[in-house]
Amino acid sequence: MNEIASMGSFPEASFAIGGQNVYRMRKSEDVGISDRWLERLRTLKPGIEELQRFFPTAAERDAAERREREGDEEELLYTPTPPERPVLIIESEINIIENPAFTHCTARDQIHDLANYLGDDLDEELLRGLCIIFIRSHVIEGEEKKRFILSHEWMHTMQHGSYNIAEMERLWWIEGSADWGAHKVVEGFTERDHKIEQFFDRQPDCSLTQHDYDAQTIFFWGEQTFGTDWGISLGMGGPEYLDAPHRAAQILPPEQWLDWAISQADHKITMPDGRDLPFNAKVELLDLAHSCKAAIEGPPLSVQLRELKFPEDSASLLTIDPQGAQLAYRAIDADDIGRPSSWTPITETVEIEPSSGNLLLAAIMPSGNDLNVQLKLESSDTSNCACHIGRWQEVATADSEAQDTFEGALEAIEMARAFVPPEELEELEKAKRMISSSDTKDRFRFRGAAEQIFELGGEGDVTYANEGPIVTFKGGGEFIIEDPHRIYGDKTEVNYYTYIHSGRWDIEDGKLKLDLQKFTYEATVEGPSSDGPQNISGSNKHTSYVGGGGDWIMSCEGSGVTLIPADIKERGPGKDAVLKAHE
Repeated sequence: MNEIASMGSFPEASFAIGGQNVYRMRKSEDVGISDRWLERLRTLKPGIEELQRFFPTAAERDAAERREREGDEEELLYTPTPPERPVLIIESEINIIENPAFTHCTARDQIHDLANYLGDDLDEELLRGLCIIFIRSHVIEGEEKKRFILSHEWMHTMQHGSYNIAEMERLWWIEGSADWGAHKVVEGFTERDHKIEQFFDRQPDCSLTQHDYDAQTIFFWGEQTFGTDWGISLGMGGPEYLDAPHRAAQILPPEQWLDWAISQADHKITMPDGRDLPFNAKVELLDLAHSCKAAIEGPPLSVQLRELKFPEDSASLLTIDPQGAQLAYRAIDADDIGRPSSWTPITETVEIEPSSGNLLLAAIMPSGNDLNVQLKLESSDTSNCACHIGRWQEVATADSEAQDTFEGALEAIEMARAFVPPEELEELEKAKRMISSSDTKDRFRFRGAAEQIFELGGEGDVTYANEGPIVTFKGGGEFIIEDPHRIYGDKTEVNYYTYIHSGRWDIEDGKLKLDLQKFTYEATVEGPSSDGPQNISGSNKHTSYVGGGGDWIMSCEGSGVTLIPADIKERGPGKDAVLKAHE
């Protein structure tokens, strides 16, 4: 306050915004110089007064207070007091706070303690209920930002007309409505876009009451849905009314909370000036192919959006139990942005038919309880949904300690070298190359060995279409292994564009049992005397060297699956199959 002491006596009112007189205190060396802050406020005056028009008159507020005393609960929102507090604007270089500006108001019927720093000739009535807007001009860059900050702080002076809040306390409806009001006055402002993004980033894990400045988004929606007077009424509420989820839930009836969730899902919320929001709510994938049941969880008054995916070939009914939440779903159309399908609300446990496409779900718990929607596929077994169902690509898992099945053979060749006649050494080297060319570490559990057999006669080259074999586990117990590749050696080329092993899977006693049953291929082959590529194809019972059969233990984490041999002695160490999601 030492800055204030050096500024002299309380000034005359410069002008008024509605019923609020505007005062300006400046340093003595600035007197007589053009006052840019007052000029800005004059340009903002029409927009602020347009907001003030939505405050009730004194007679309307008296009537609302009378209804409240008589127990009439028709009005759930507070009826705000028309703003009449005087406002003093002071520029300050105070650096003990981060905010570029802040507002401090005394109690409505009290004299501001600013009187302690001014002369005895002061008319104390001028300081009764005074609000001071402190502006840290030296940290604010840009004209639009200065106008927005000034509008935001003026909203606080109007809020203080309805109630008294603790200094610097960031309550969601106070800061959210102040930013909303500033956007109404300063149209097209974009420097608060990061707060809108923050709202949607935090929403999945935060109750509405845990937000602050970013809560402006609900005011954008509320104004569109109910009108500007709704935003003014809510923004002028009291801390004893809105700071807990169960009380904040009383702002709207349950079905209107669902409308708030659906508006986010449909991207229908706009900025106060009609622009699209710079960011929108995120949708999480909920894949029932990984489990026959799932839950949608979240804190109260948080919107949760899910894209629901059914297991392939699922015929089971889906049971949805909202457990007190407000929930709705709709089909996700191919042309979803242009003509979205209609929403179906759910208020109690229902059964719905599985959809061939994905569904979009919007859920919210309009009370103080946590959200916990339960979903379950009825009459399903593990052949329809399990965590390993999906399309995967195997990742190489070479292990230096893995068992080398040909290690003994190579040692035997070296030992035999001393006993082989010179004219037979070439054959010995050929055998060594043949063995060394084989993938003795079994780096991929689901990759065929046909190319290794092809190479046994000499040098060769193998090129795969994918880094690892593609393994698809389908609902109903079918699986296939796709590993197309090209082999070239000794002037002969084979191009396997279809190279599929297939079989059945089942789960017994917690173990995934894989039974390889069939091998199918389509290819072209070309050699020195083939007169161009020749088509070949075939299908037979499984006789390939590909691994992957037998019993496995599944370990599903995030977007990957690890299959661990059920009998480690049988397969040796380092024989896990590691799969990652494949599009």
